[in-house]
Amino acid sequence: MRILVVTFGRSQPELGAAQVALNLADALAARGHEVVSWASGSPPAELRGRHTWRWHRERVRGYLATAAPFDAVDLPPIAIGPGLPGSPLIVARSVQPDLLYFAAEARGELGGLARHPLRSAFHLAYGARLCAAVLAGWRRADTILCLGSRERDWMARNLPWTRPKLALYLNGLAPGEREALARVRAGRRPPNGSGVRWLWIGRWARHKGTDRLVRFLTRRAAVRPGDTFTIAGCGEGARRDVPEPLLAAGRVRLVPRFARADLPSLLAVHDAGLFTSHAEGWGISLNEMLESGMPVFATDAGGVSDLRALLPQALRPFPPPDEPDLAPVAADWGPYERRCAWDRIAAEYEATALAGRTR
Repeated sequence: MRILVVTFGRSQPELGAAQVALNLADALAARGHEVVSWASGSPPAELRGRHTWRWHRERVRGYLATAAPFDAVDLPPIAIGPGLPGSPLIVARSVQPDLLYFAAEARGELGGLARHPLRSAFHLAYGARLCAAVLAGWRRADTILCLGSRERDWMARNLPWTRPKLALYLNGLAPGEREALARVRAGRRPPNGSGVRWLWIGRWARHKGTDRLVRFLTRRAAVRPGDTFTIAGCGEGARRDVPEPLLAAGRVRLVPRFARADLPSLLAVHDAGLFTSHAEGWGISLNEMLESGMPVFATDAGGVSDLRALLPQALRPFPPPDEPDLAPVAADWGPYERRCAWDRIAAEYEATALAGRTR
């Protein structure tokens, strides 16, 4: 089959949505499909934020109008406008639970409605418009591909009209990254007793539980003077919310951004991972921290339930106990490595998302 895999924005592996699209495209190509991985690019600087999703949608439409026909087009639901050129099979593939993200942001805006009524009302109306566009995309799609069982079950329960279209896929790391993290795992040693080196990875956004994280590290730092905390990949936003005394004392280290090549060394110098999301698409940082051999203390969001079934010893509830067991994880890695391998993910994609079309 000739398949188009679309990414909104830039096609860089440091960006979560692009990373998933690139891995999927490579895995499908390895199975004999002709796959084009295409990114819509960055909108013009003068384009106001509320118009950018329409700009991306028109970029998709323009590309399809000029490219050779595709048998299937895989794209975010918000990108699925009416009458896509070429009449391909349309796969609305999720990389995040859009409606839950909007709900998390809406709760924050409602909390500020009294202080900033016009701004909050505008953001709430904009979020409602985006939700409507996502719902319309799901209605136009032939297949709705959910990222993990949590999202699939939520949609089946709350949007019963989607049930005939629903399928799921899991997430995983690229083969080269898995090999590098296996080496980190093999060399991992227990903490030296001077304190726990905690690691949190993600962009600084409300739905990722940044409020939970700040509360946890503030309390923990007060009673565990040897503990340190690294917040990585957070951009500049974390500096506004993390207590300045902890930053000044070096108890909390911010790494606004890092290259994918630096990930193994970042993971190797920490003892335990933190995952605090209220709502999450999957949370590829879960795979990264787990595969490096560290225990991860996680809220029940994103891919946690799917991964806990595969690595129950390694994935533990957040918040951690006062005296957590931080010995390197001893686990049977076989089930996880088979289930989260991209060749298997691609094979299941063929059987679900591409059902009814032949090569």
